[in-house]
Amino acid sequence: MRWTHALIPTLREAPQDAEIASHQLLLRGGLIRKLSGGIYTFLPLGLRALRKVERIVREEMDRVGALEVLLPAMQPRELWERGPRFDAAKRVMFAAQPLSRERRAVGDLVLGPTHEEVITSTIADEVRSWRQLPKNFYQIQTKFRDELRPRFGLLRAKEFLMKDAYSFDANDSAAEASYRKMYDAYREIFDRCGLKYRIVEADTGVMGGSFSHEFAVPCAVGESEIAFTEDGSYAASIEKARSRFAPRDGRAPRLDTPEKFATPGALTIEALTKNHGVAAADQIKTLVYLCDAKLVLFLLRGDHALNEAKVVALGISEFRAATEAEIAGALGARAGSLGAVGIRAGGGISSVIADEALRDQEGMTTGANEDGFHLRGVSVARDLAVTRWADLRTAVSGELDAASGKPIKIERAIEVGHVFKLGVKYSEAFKANYLDAHGKEHPCVMGCYGIGVTRTLQAIVEQHHDKDGIVWPAAVAPYHALIQLLEAKNAEATACAEKLEETLAARGIEVLFDDRDERPGIKFKDGDLIGIPFQIRIGKKFLQNGKLEFRARGGGATEDLDLVDVPDRLAALLRSTGAR
Repeated sequence: MRWTHALIPTLREAPQDAEIASHQLLLRGGLIRKLSGGIYTFLPLGLRALRKVERIVREEMDRVGALEVLLPAMQPRELWERGPRFDAAKRVMFAAQPLSRERRAVGDLVLGPTHEEVITSTIADEVRSWRQLPKNFYQIQTKFRDELRPRFGLLRAKEFLMKDAYSFDANDSAAEASYRKMYDAYREIFDRCGLKYRIVEADTGVMGGSFSHEFAVPCAVGESEIAFTEDGSYAASIEKARSRFAPRDGRAPRLDTPEKFATPGALTIEALTKNHGVAAADQIKTLVYLCDAKLVLFLLRGDHALNEAKVVALGISEFRAATEAEIAGALGARAGSLGAVGIRAGGGISSVIADEALRDQEGMTTGANEDGFHLRGVSVARDLAVTRWADLRTAVSGELDAASGKPIKIERAIEVGHVFKLGVKYSEAFKANYLDAHGKEHPCVMGCYGIGVTRTLQAIVEQHHDKDGIVWPAAVAPYHALIQLLEAKNAEATACAEKLEETLAARGIEVLFDDRDERPGIKFKDGDLIGIPFQIRIGKKFLQNGKLEFRARGGGATEDLDLVDVPDRLAALLRSTGAR
């Protein structure tokens, strides 16, 4: 491809709303353009790189026997209402309705954020016998999610490309074998894409199911956090992570009955510590949430934070922080003076859920449910009517792994892939059943497996760039090689460049030929910005001694090669990188 025939609109400066390096470089390199918040156009260079990622995904899916399908993006709302997660999923869904008044929709339609409901209802109609199992179907398709704060380019977009796959098996052991196949295929996909990643135990969230793993690319600006030990013995998403917390020092007073004391203006954990000398670890944090239309108290130690994903894991599908009016109506006080002493489940508060760190604790301080007052000397076992104990807290860097006792670290990451063992949650809802060899009916055991294809592309750029631009891994680069003609007005140099372009193309090597009549400095800057892995420069050295300058983008010395040696040298390097 000649540069003058292509569309590569490079920018010297990044747009102001591009906050992170990968987003800036995708825009500056002319790979994508923003249409609206969270919606992007892929220009030719960006689309070529995206198709490379897709090809790797397809090859590995095909290798493990998955069958490619294409499911509709526009789906009946009624289908989702039949499923097990509509109330939770509808918060991110787009409705799709005709604009014309003359036309009336048969029923409400939505744009699919994912396709568990569609594939399961399809299989319910098509699979009848154990002989038809196992099956695994996948697609690469556009998804739609109503991100309230789209940012970071392709990492948090409203429209994005995703590979989703769904396995159907006859029993748990077969389902786990399918899960392991996909797990291994994902490792191969991300290895081939040139990504460094961690595989972490993950929360199943609104997807449901018995267990899941997330493929996370460490990144300082990632949208999620992961916890891990340096030796790799433990890794989990922050929503799933468990750790040993620091014990209390035991100096808080133990009283026979709680004692009320005045705390005017002390509305936070920090204020109670500063003004009244009560350590955060000796306080009970009382949070009021509306969970599935009922008020619930969540109790944690004052130095611990509620992990809302663990609330979902309790089987609560919809929740939010209670309003001031809801809190006052149920407890008679404002936030900052709340507590659970004397509160019984039923009436205004449906349940009291306490974090395990509070179990059997003595000498605690909590709000008195009277503005400006707290209670000290609280015994959790004696004074609180806990209806449920659970792991509610967020793990913190420096705490110890619950199993090995080794310190954990917390780092930000980009989630690029996620695998779930779903079990029978969806197959039971949609009656995706099969008959066994004895004619008995069973629900299919399912798994689902997602890769964010567009976010994988941006994750690659986030990991592979330097101060000058993108440094593409050869397997996903838009082109393998960039020919830079530095003496565009010299007939001999031009003829050499054209001959090299033809030779490389004949050998299946993808070439971008910068044939512009521009200064060498501009070509160097643009070449480094778009990041094609190998650069061949034809300039003064060629005119002086017939040598071409061969350079790998991102490091390594420049080699002087004869024209006839360049194709073999390039082919060998591409083979070594897995690009061919």
